[in-house]
Amino acid sequence: MATAFILVNCDMGYEKQTISNLKELCNEVQGTYGIYDFVCKLEYDSIESIEQVLEKIRHLQNITHTVTIHTIPEQA
Repeated sequence: MATAFILVNCDMGYEKQTISNLKELCNEVQGTYGIYDFVCKLEYDSIESIEQVLEKIRHLQNITHTVTIHTIPEQA
């Protein structure tokens, strides 16, 4: 099992709607202060499965930007 963190921005005023949508796709979601609106934790078994979730996140209404950080399981 691998873990990725996705940093997400959305349109201003849509944070509550967006966090609800993200919680349906990710293992954990937390709002943040700073240049990103949310950080999402995603645990996945294969590159194909994370690509499918990332595509769904990027197609959510009001999502403007994402950055994905893959962790290195061997260095946990």
